[in-house]
Amino acid sequence: MESNLSKNLQVIKETDSEIEFKKPVKKTALLCTNGFQNSDTHDSTQMMEYFQKNFASEYSNCEIVPVSLFAPGDPKTHHNRKFEKVLDSTIKEYIAKDYDIILMGYSFSCALACHMQHKYRKNIKRMILVAPVYDTILNNMIPNYIGYAWKFHKLNKKYGTRIAKTMGRQTTKGLVSLLLSIFISLLKNRKYFRLIDADTLIIWGTDDKLCTPHSITKVDKIIHSHHVLYKYPNMTHGILKTIKDNGIVFEDILHFAFATPFILEKTSQDIKKEKLSSVHTKYDADGEPIPTFDEIFTGIDPEGDKETKIDQEGL
Repeated sequence: MESNLSKNLQVIKETDSEIEFKKPVKKTALLCTNGFQNSDTHDSTQMMEYFQKNFASEYSNCEIVPVSLFAPGDPKTHHNRKFEKVLDSTIKEYIAKDYDIILMGYSFSCALACHMQHKYRKNIKRMILVAPVYDTILNNMIPNYIGYAWKFHKLNKKYGTRIAKTMGRQTTKGLVSLLLSIFISLLKNRKYFRLIDADTLIIWGTDDKLCTPHSITKVDKIIHSHHVLYKYPNMTHGILKTIKDNGIVFEDILHFAFATPFILEKTSQDIKKEKLSSVHTKYDADGEPIPTFDEIFTGIDPEGDKETKIDQEGL
């Protein structure tokens, strides 16, 4: 194990000398699956844009492809078999185009990604597992999902379309069915963690409440292929949000996938200042301010957590 000091953040990197970092000589696609997302913006969009801005010309044979397993606002897409069908067809598309494939799973979809690597082991050359969720009981996944869905239902009735606007969605339909499908997908596919045989990078934030210390220890232990584990202090389950918050994670992922150089020079203090100075109020078509996600779930309804707890006690 070695400890690397990078960009003022002490990242713990458990390394494997058998894993090499080489620039691809063949066309290579990094296919990125999403986790549970309630907005229509893919989890990997920020990382893709960072790659395109800084490396697209030099790495012209490489590309990042966000793969949306479902449309958050379309209940017809909220089924675990459809998640698998979408990813399977995307992989086949890039195999047909003679690409080497690097497959990245995020949160619950790490298990599905492992399933696909087992199925297409000749074509999927590397794996990246970001915040892999394994537990369902120890991390209180079931009651947390029920509580979230219940609270969302109440706020949706109270504030209507403002909920959708703050999430960047056109509709709020299908949240409960989506959560259930995600849960089933995880239970069905997590056995494949132990069956992958590609070099693997595991990404984990130490303050992650869904990918618990037990989860990350379990995943690290049952993966038998060569793999490395990178631990990021104070980062949460939203470890792919923005370049300002998670740029160091983006760079580590891209370096593992394509051997890109590390170019970020801003310190964490500079990033924090820039983030605070860039906050702007957004307005809807009627000129009314659109509340942030945090305002919806705390500021607008400060008693919501207490009410949700009381409501659940009555279930």
